[in-house]
Amino acid sequence: MAGYLRYFVIALAGVQTLYWLYTFRLIAVNANPMGDGMEFVAIMPFGFPFAALIVPALWLGARGRWLPLAALLAIAGLILNVLLFMEIASELTGEGARALRY
Repeated sequence: MAGYLRYFVIALAGVQTLYWLYTFRLIAVNANPMGDGMEFVAIMPFGFPFAALIVPALWLGARGRWLPLAALLAIAGLILNVLLFMEIASELTGEGARALRY
């Protein structure tokens, strides 16, 4: 069981690492080419869950130590990343300010 949990943690944290790198591309593609580049400030919120949750989970998974904690950190990072992605994507795709109309 511990072997599967280790692979789960490494896979989930690895995918989220690739996702974090993808956010640089997402913001670069959707940034205003004539703007001031402030769209890249949106990368900062994605760095917090990566540094606080994903890196420790990946480290613990690679070491094979405290795997239940590592799995919880990776799952928490996934949930936080999905919520951040939905917010930032809605802000950058042109419907940001208008998307909150009820």
